[in-house]
Amino acid sequence: MKIFSLGMDQLTINNIRQAGYTVVMQSTLPDPQLASGHMLIVTSGQTEFSELRELREKFPDTLILYFYMERGVRGYFGIHLTCEELGIHFLPPRSTSSAIIEKIRLVLMEDSDERSNVLGVLGSGPGIGCTSVAGLLAGRIAAAGKRVIMLGMNVYDPGYDRKTTISLDRIRPKLTGSRLYDEDFAQLIEQDGYRYLPGNRDYLSAQDYQESEMEYLLERASDNADIVIADLGSIPESAAWYTGMRKSALRLLVTHPKHEHRLEALMDLAGHMDLAPHDFKLVMNRSGQEETVSPKSLALRFGTEIFLDIPYYPMASGRLPLGKKELAQADEKVRALLAAFGLAPEIKKKGMFL
Repeated sequence: MKIFSLGMDQLTINNIRQAGYTVVMQSTLPDPQLASGHMLIVTSGQTEFSELRELREKFPDTLILYFYMERGVRGYFGIHLTCEELGIHFLPPRSTSSAIIEKIRLVLMEDSDERSNVLGVLGSGPGIGCTSVAGLLAGRIAAAGKRVIMLGMNVYDPGYDRKTTISLDRIRPKLTGSRLYDEDFAQLIEQDGYRYLPGNRDYLSAQDYQESEMEYLLERASDNADIVIADLGSIPESAAWYTGMRKSALRLLVTHPKHEHRLEALMDLAGHMDLAPHDFKLVMNRSGQEETVSPKSLALRFGTEIFLDIPYYPMASGRLPLGKKELAQADEKVRALLAAFGLAPEIKKKGMFL
């Protein structure tokens, strides 16, 4: 199958070709007969949203991918809906070449050999406890004997109160120049048995990060750890959040029953990224405090499952002061998580390993 491309840059096209696909660059739309039975990728820079219906009518027998390139999470929901109605596949803003390749494989129903060891932790609102939950899991996974790197990928909050010599913004030049080395990861902060890179402290640069930089960071971290935990925070509009969401093999959504309306918006956004509710597990933080609905009811409503239910606690030093019972439950979940990543035997009867 050929892929006709209109409006994509040469670097992206080269990457698609390296993935094994035949790409034909176009300066104008191809002849419909030539494109019949093949794939056509067009960008919003070349084809306006108002022209999509006409495009579908002109290419009735062609797989069409529409790459909407205007950034911002609010602007493209209606456009995605129109694409669905017309049978056109949608590529959201911030889609990198690897994201486009993944989409092509999804459309063609091809299996990818890529296996991720990234665990993404995101939240339904600021202050919900993403960093605390990510740190808890990192510590328990490290206690199980695995090499863990926790990355602060929240570009709006470093997640670490003390001033440090290393953080996301401080290694930015290395990300831009693709010059991260193994020794750089050895310089990360060591705590509770894992290594930690605090997030961005330079708030004015929050929107300057590029998806390619975040992909490179995750790739190099993955080479230096058994498990990489990406603390993505609760604000979707950033390259780090988008890339972490897409690259994570498992996604834990830290929330509270009071955030029911926020969860609905996040799940809608996830749908535009080809993610379904079953791609998420819920972490109920501060459970039992002013609940409007039960955690179980919330999970059932959104079609997902509860990974961990953390009771309300008085915050102490940014960490979760869990008791023995809660820690035992967390360790049981960690064993299941490691099995899912292929780092431990699968759990058999009564939660025991054989």
